[in-house]
Amino acid sequence: MFNSLKEFFTSGLPQPGNSREKRARSVELSAAVLMLEISLADSSMDKEEYRYIEQAIQRHFQLDKDEADALIELARDEVDHATSLYEFTRLINDKLAPEEKVGIIEMLWRVAHADAVIDKYEEYFIRKIADLLYVSHTDYIKAKHKAAQAVGG
Repeated sequence: MFNSLKEFFTSGLPQPGNSREKRARSVELSAAVLMLEISLADSSMDKEEYRYIEQAIQRHFQLDKDEADALIELARDEVDHATSLYEFTRLINDKLAPEEKVGIIEMLWRVAHADAVIDKYEEYFIRKIADLLYVSHTDYIKAKHKAAQAVGG
């Protein structure tokens, strides 16, 4: 199982030159999976949600369009086969500082806002992910409001 996870996190993307880049690539993939999960929480992915995910990945992780698209494809495959969110949130917990985890929650809220409708399942999953990332309720609410202000809601 370890080998298949290792292969998953290192295949499909340009091979990084050092362990810091490898760590970042797996954090990127985990964040992409979580964003896709939020976009699919209401049973469909809106074009605006996909566009936001693509732009957020490019901007936040400094990837070009082709790299972002490849990452999203890997994340889609993982979403189709994932049995829980724990493996992704655990990796983020292990690798990111608390303020970076709050940034992930804000990105998830922006995905939810992208189609101008916050579905109850989107809100449920973001709350669940925030709990798994040990993001305080105060920071969760701040991220929610910051994301809403950023999209004009």
